[in-house]
This record gives sequence, C-alpha cells and structure tokens, in this order.
Amino acid sequence: MIELQGDFNRYFKQQLDTIEEFVIPFIDEIKPVTKGLRFLEVGSGYGGICKAFANAGCQVTGIELWDYASDISKGFLKEDIEAGKIEIINRNVYDIKIGEHVKDYYDIILLKDTIEHIHDQEKFMQHIIHFLKPNGVIFFAFPPWCMPFGGHQQSLDNKFLHKLPYFHLLPNFLYRGMMKMGGESEGRIRDTMEVKETQISINRFEKISKKAGFKIIKREFYLINPSYKHKFGATPRKQINLLSSIPILRDFFTTTCYYVLMKS
Repeated sequence: MIELQGDFNRYFKQQLDTIEEFVIPFIDEIKPVTKGLRFLEVGSGYGGICKAFANAGCQVTGIELWDYASDISKGFLKEDIEAGKIEIINRNVYDIKIGEHVKDYYDIILLKDTIEHIHDQEKFMQHIIHFLKPNGVIFFAFPPWCMPFGGHQQSLDNKFLHKLPYFHLLPNFLYRGMMKMGGESEGRIRDTMEVKETQISINRFEKISKKAGFKIIKREFYLINPSYKHKFGATPRKQINLLSSIPILRDFFTTTCYYVLMKS
C-alpha cells in the first residue's frame, strides 16, 4: 500500500471539504442527498469525493482507471470499504456493466474536473446516461478550456509557468516548447498536452449533453472556483450575469462550471 502523507492528505481533505461545503448543497437543491442513495463517481482519484458522499449516507461506488490513484484511495477509504459503504473499481468505465460489475443503476453520478481529460466526450456522454436511474441526476464541474488555467498548467513544476495564465492557448509547438525550455519532464508535458487535445468549452459541453439525451436542470458559472477556498484561501465568487450570457467571453473568465443534468 502506498504511504498516505504530504500532498495526498492535503488533496484528499481539500476535496472532502469542497464537496461537503459547495457541491452537495448544489445537488441537494435538485435531488436531496439522503441516506441510502446510490452514488457513482467517475474518475474517483484519491477518494475525497467518495468519502463526502459516504458521510452523507450514500452507498458509494468510485470508478478509477489508474492503478496508482486507486491504491491511494483504498488506503484513505479502508474503513468505509471494509464496512461496505464504499466500493472502488479499478477499471475503464466503458468496461463496466450493470448487473455484472455493479449491481444497480445510480441516483447520483458525479464527474468533477474529469470530463476535460476524457477523449471522445460525445461518446462518453452517450454511454454514462445509461447508468442513471430514471429520476437520477448527474453533476459535472469542469474548467472551460479558455479560462486562465484551462490547460492545468498549475500542475507544472516550473515556478513561473505554473502561474502563467492563458499560455496554454498558444499553438502546440510554442506551448510544448515553453514547457520543455522550462525544464518540465516529458511525462508532465505529455499529460498537459493531453488536456489540450481533449479541451472542452461551455457551448460544446451543453451541445453534447443535449445530444446524448440530457436536459440541463441547473447550472452556475464561477469567476472564482469554490475549490480555491480550501486550496488557496480565496473567497468563491459567482460569475456576473452579463458575462455569463456572452458565449464568446464567458469561457475566458469562468474558472469552473457547475451543472446538474437529468434524462430528457
């Protein structure tokens, strides 16, 4: 088992606190998060989100593709897993079958800061809708590609580049070249370039959601991401209505979007 310390502990706690303070209340306005609901997270990472919903009394499933993250989450969630409150499945979501890998459909599905990493997002949306119960909801949160740090450059090691906004919008050869000159490893460059390949905008997200058979029940755009409260001590701020209504501009100044969707 991987030793649970340092950044892993901080990230787990930041996730847990953000979900309990902001995301669960957001979902709760549409679908009360009550004991016994079946909850699924796609891209469950280190497990902080799964823990928050388990604390709320949900029966939790986390699907995580990467062995490394899955092992870390199983360490953090050991007691809940042993108690039967949480199950972590280390498998590609496309390989999951209802009745074989999971026993039933879900009341709540969540993807937070995950959709922007998924290739062929249109295919994914058409796949994940089949995991929802008829009256279930799915929550998405993601940074629009054109926002200041939409390339996830804050994950870079270079102290200048990880604070440099908007440079991910440069052409690929310049973007890659700057990271290489900044001393980033090939693995880090590859991961960052992947987000550039899978970039998603507000308009495209809404378009592919509707095409897949979802309807938008609730949405909110944030000028200052609620996650920044527990990461940086910043005060969350909703996007001003005027800017939210201008598609050409809102992606550049919206640090995250919250959505609740249901089947049409």
